[in-house]
Amino acid sequence: MYIMKLRKTHVLWIPLLVCLFLVNGVNVMAAIEQAIHVKGQVVDTAGEPVIGANIVVKGTTTGVISDIDGNFAIDASRNSVLLVSFIGYKSQEVKVTGPSVKVVLADDAEMLNEVVVVGYGSQKKSDITGAMVNVKSEALQQAPVGNIGAALQGLAAGVDVQMAGGNTHPGAAPQIRVRGERSLNGGNDVLIVVDGIPFSGGLNEINNDDVESISVLKDASATAIYGSRGANGVLLITTKRGNKGKVNVSYSGYYGITTAIKEYDVMNSSEYIQLKKWATYNANPDAYTGIDDPNLMRVGDVFRDQEEMEGYLAGNDTDWQSMIFRNGMTTNHQVAINGGNERTTYSASVGYYKGQNNYEAHSFERMTAKLSLDTEITSFLKVGLSTLNTYIINKGQDTNPMEMALRASPFTTPYKEDGSLRTYLPGSGQNVWNPLLDTQENGVVDDRKSLSTFTTGYIDVKLPLGIKYRFNGGVNLKYYSIGQFQASNTTKRMGALDWSFGEYQHTVDYTLENILTWDYSFNDIHNFNVTGLFSAQEKEFTKNNVSGNDYYDDNIQYYNPGLAQGNVTGGGGYEKWGLLSYMGRLNYNYKEKYLLTATVRYDGSSRLADGNKWHAFPSVALGWNLMRENFMQKVNADVLSGMKLRFSWGNVGSTAISPYQTMSRLDTGSKYLLGTNGVMGVRPGSVPDKSLGWENTETWNVGIDFGFLNNRITGTIEWYQQNTTDLLLGVNLPSTSGYSQSYLTNRGATRNRGLEFNVTTVNIAGDGQDKLSWSTDLNIFGNRNKIMDLGEGVEYDKDAGFFLGQDRYVIYSYEHDGLWQDTPEDRALAESFGYATSGANSVIGTVKIKNHHVDYEEDGVTPKAKQIINEDDKVFIGQRAPKFEGGINNRFAWKGFDLSFLWTFRCGGTITSDMHNGWMNTLQGGYNNLNVDYWTPDNTTARWPKPTTATVSNKGLLARYDGSYLKLRNLTVGYNIPKTFLSKLNIQSARVYATGSNLYTWFSKEYREDGGIDPETTSTINLKTPPTRTFVFGLNLTF
Repeated sequence: MYIMKLRKTHVLWIPLLVCLFLVNGVNVMAAIEQAIHVKGQVVDTAGEPVIGANIVVKGTTTGVISDIDGNFAIDASRNSVLLVSFIGYKSQEVKVTGPSVKVVLADDAEMLNEVVVVGYGSQKKSDITGAMVNVKSEALQQAPVGNIGAALQGLAAGVDVQMAGGNTHPGAAPQIRVRGERSLNGGNDVLIVVDGIPFSGGLNEINNDDVESISVLKDASATAIYGSRGANGVLLITTKRGNKGKVNVSYSGYYGITTAIKEYDVMNSSEYIQLKKWATYNANPDAYTGIDDPNLMRVGDVFRDQEEMEGYLAGNDTDWQSMIFRNGMTTNHQVAINGGNERTTYSASVGYYKGQNNYEAHSFERMTAKLSLDTEITSFLKVGLSTLNTYIINKGQDTNPMEMALRASPFTTPYKEDGSLRTYLPGSGQNVWNPLLDTQENGVVDDRKSLSTFTTGYIDVKLPLGIKYRFNGGVNLKYYSIGQFQASNTTKRMGALDWSFGEYQHTVDYTLENILTWDYSFNDIHNFNVTGLFSAQEKEFTKNNVSGNDYYDDNIQYYNPGLAQGNVTGGGGYEKWGLLSYMGRLNYNYKEKYLLTATVRYDGSSRLADGNKWHAFPSVALGWNLMRENFMQKVNADVLSGMKLRFSWGNVGSTAISPYQTMSRLDTGSKYLLGTNGVMGVRPGSVPDKSLGWENTETWNVGIDFGFLNNRITGTIEWYQQNTTDLLLGVNLPSTSGYSQSYLTNRGATRNRGLEFNVTTVNIAGDGQDKLSWSTDLNIFGNRNKIMDLGEGVEYDKDAGFFLGQDRYVIYSYEHDGLWQDTPEDRALAESFGYATSGANSVIGTVKIKNHHVDYEEDGVTPKAKQIINEDDKVFIGQRAPKFEGGINNRFAWKGFDLSFLWTFRCGGTITSDMHNGWMNTLQGGYNNLNVDYWTPDNTTARWPKPTTATVSNKGLLARYDGSYLKLRNLTVGYNIPKTFLSKLNIQSARVYATGSNLYTWFSKEYREDGGIDPETTSTINLKTPPTRTFVFGLNLTF
């Protein structure tokens, strides 16, 4: 029956199919009649043929590729559209109206000049041979932070940005490392260059909204032009300048709140009393029948004093963190004006930023004013000026309430019965004072203020024969003051005399540069760019300070230390250094196919002694644009649209010493016998080493730039090796020398190797504002460091933590093997070490150290009956550096809405928690403790040892954790208000948005269970205020 119905259905379809066939046949015949053979040529704007361009009949799969002369032939119907594309050019759509056509492709300036800023000049992206990455302002402004360096986190391959020690202070400077660390005792900080001039200020002095882009130079080819200052990488910061055309006035601002991700998990009253009972019992188990013995709950046993016991019996359960923390705030506002005519352009802005974290004494406030002016005086003369002025007020940088707030007993309240603040907190030990004392008026004051101006200027002169002369000048002036006061009744002084300190610093740093460039092209085939430079830089630093104690009035604070009734002491410092440089660079390309960059810089530093002051730093780089080759012309750009190979070698360096380190220092304070009296004198305080020279880094780099699917997928793969030699290492002096210090000499070596990968994908190419678009940026990189030399015959320096053949930050220590358990096996093993297994000194429940070295009798065969744990049992148990790290950034746009979110991640590496290695994890019972899982006879699977009133040994071995994490760093949702509405208000554009930062972090289960909040750090999690997350609402307007 079903088959019959199916047949009837088929019969009904037959007439319809016949009709469709007839109609389609008529259309096919019409199309055949209209098809024509089209011949054409693809050229660029200079009339040169474009080889390998893709020509496709739009809406079909019919396509061809232009030949060596740019010619092509294709069959297409009249009035159809040809889609013509090639890498580096804007795609063209050409309507077929006849048998011949000529297509002119214009340069895609956005693509070719995506990275335009290089050292001492600019280059097209397609011509770059060195390893560098560019981050634009749109990406930097996703993060509502007070330091532009922190905004780089997760955005650039090979650039590691971490907050040192987990520092959460507003405006705090992150540690930035480019391709690891090379020096062991010298500096590893990157060189910062702002608008072409080395910048000696802090990154927190720069308003994020004033930054146009940041280019990071990574290999020697890119950094060798900075010679002795380029070994650690270079950040080229380009600020915004004026544009020709209509005057634009813009406003950008946001306001938000900052909250602690969570409070530290310390014990409440019921948990703390159990800890105290166990600690007291374990310290003297023979004195009690158990932890339920009523005799434990006496003053002098569990309770330190009567007041503590009364607080416990009264049911007090004080949450000290809630007493000192509250929601913080962050706000940022900027007004800018931008415009110009054919001759002159200008840009000006004023900005204000303030950030407060969840402790009210911590705040960072910044006011900026920037002006840039560029003018063409004549057709051959152009001048420009830019000035950035910043005033900063930084409060509470050296104040930290955490130790007292977390160690304070929950049995105690912050206020006495009369409403006044307690000082010493009963039951918490003599060294725990009320943390609320610090925030009272004239309690603990830490004010740091700076006023700085960074002014740069240039003169451009066009000379005959394509030669250009440029003079660059820049000066950085900075006044910095520190004012500190600590009243007697605060956690800083704990009843001692009050104290104040004031310091004033002045810095002058100027740079003068003379640059000649010559651009020449021979028949548009051989293209040359030659640059010559002479540069002079000088920096002078002065500081003076004074401190005193015992003031008759706390209102004096740090304003007049001379009024101190106690000791008044003063000090100061001065240093000055200079750098002279000559540099030459050649950029050459053949038909933009074969690329060459050769550079040499010759630096002379005043820091070094005669004979070592001058050093040359050469580099060479080669590039090959494969897509320009004839044999690649048949490759479909829909598959492979870009391929460039790069290779570079170079040598860069670092002085890495203080300005006077090659000289002997004279110290005061020594008395000499003159007759029968002792008189004050001076003596040599250090050994001079006039042989001190440069730390040298030789770098090899291999890179591949690629593009697929008409550059919907683009990216870079880099491999590098850096060999650093002549490292500064200390040499200990014998006591008979009369010197107590070691001296530095050039004798060490390290190696860094790494891989970097970054890719940008256009997942959905929205064509117009109403279409959905989605793009992704991914970067992932890893660096391996190894110490190659510590001097002749030296295999390690245990005091410094340096070991031949190991990572610079390797962890060499005892390894824990769990806890000693009350089992026959552990008792027998403990007794073989001579450890007690009962009584107050019993090791049962304490940390067990793994015995890696068996001790033998003199025959070398028979193990000793009594084993010992000593230095021979230490092993390498990890390193601080991660195996790899990176970030992934997604951006969506649709109908005026936009969404972006940035993930950052680290895999591997070991972090150390100071919080667990003491401070908040003593397990002694005299202080409140982290709420960790500790050992008891009924809880033998616990990770942490049993409490005791004595020092708990070796618990620091448990305070190391896997540093891996995955963090949702920033998420932004925005909306662009339609222009049809804005036009009525004379507003060009308006965008509203909301951003959340540090929203969630996945990390190791072990660290989370032990109360860890965020593993992000350079190496050690210090006891700081808790990590925070931020929520802001913002508005951008352009008039």
